[in-house]
Amino acid sequence: MTKNTYQPDPDKISEAVNRSKSKAEEYLKDPEKSKHLLDEAVKKAKNKEKITGPLADLWENLKTVFRLLQAYFNKEYTTIPWGTIVLLVGAVIYFVSPLDLMPDWVPLAGFIDDAAVLVFVLRQINADLQHFLEWENERKEVDPTKVIDINLVNH
Repeated sequence: MTKNTYQPDPDKISEAVNRSKSKAEEYLKDPEKSKHLLDEAVKKAKNKEKITGPLADLWENLKTVFRLLQAYFNKEYTTIPWGTIVLLVGAVIYFVSPLDLMPDWVPLAGFIDDAAVLVFVLRQINADLQHFLEWENERKEVDPTKVIDINLVNH
């Protein structure tokens, strides 16, 4: 007896991302709505925080996406293409929505389609995500309380 596992259709994943992109642009026009969306995503993520195994890397990337969006919304990190922000917000909208390709209340399968959308988007924006991580690491190395001593030479 073989066990059927749910596998999201790649075409349906692509369609779902495209639908979410138009919603994402609406959210991005309203900073408060965008911040509320991020809060909802973080709350939902905390309910699944103990994810291990093959989804652990995806989970780390999702947390990175949340930090990136937080920095973007706070106008701390803005050197990112508009298309990337739209894709990320669209993926977060999909993640937060309880009704998508497979409703979230369906055990395991309800999260698999969320994961598939996230993987789809993360593959498209990988370089931008790496730039953000580099920026984030540089900020950690900078001590804002340090004063740089400069020796000025009088001519």
